[in-house]
Amino acid sequence: MFQTVCQKFSGGCMMVMRQDGDSVTFLGTAFLVHDNGYLLTVAHILPKEGRLLVVPEDPSSDFTPISQERVTTIPVSVAQRDPDRDLALLKIDQEMEMRLPDHFLGSGENMYVGNSVMAMGFAFGHQTLHTLVSMNAIISAKVLSHNQSKLLLFDSMMHDGDRGGPLVSVGEGQVVGIINGRFDPQEASSEYTDGSRTVTTNTNVSYAVAIEHGIELMEKEGIRAP
Repeated sequence: MFQTVCQKFSGGCMMVMRQDGDSVTFLGTAFLVHDNGYLLTVAHILPKEGRLLVVPEDPSSDFTPISQERVTTIPVSVAQRDPDRDLALLKIDQEMEMRLPDHFLGSGENMYVGNSVMAMGFAFGHQTLHTLVSMNAIISAKVLSHNQSKLLLFDSMMHDGDRGGPLVSVGEGQVVGIINGRFDPQEASSEYTDGSRTVTTNTNVSYAVAIEHGIELMEKEGIRAP
């Protein structure tokens, strides 16, 4: 089952990079959500300056080099941004033939604590390791943040390169969230406490923003979820 999920979604995961002159810097992960070349990611990894590029995953099932000397870069631009939910919708700037599975975007609302999920992202991209990493986890909690964002907490430690990748329901085979990073309970409760009684917590729990917020961003762009 996990293998099927990997095969279904790995081709849509891409590295997000910034080009500034001759220098190219890895930023995070994005994933395709529409046949017209739209991708979802998190907003906080995107710089204000520089040319944005995405790099697709190598479709080969063989052992691939950890770091590749040559990669296929595709220019993208920011179509929509939601700073409150920390999400962004990217658009590939060139015409490309692509076909995504039907009904592959699910619902965070339908997730239950204990459901199996798979997190996908280029975990070590900041270390120039261009390999897509998949990690299995379970939904640990469902949290409504102070600004009414629906968050899915899961028990797997995400790395900086995973940010913007998809959180996929294993049972349904659908994307249910956009990975944001490690969950910080002190930051999450900052609206409700002055911090004087807060105990510093190191946690391996990560979180994703429910896919419903990403679908809202797509609808704002005038496109419908497939």
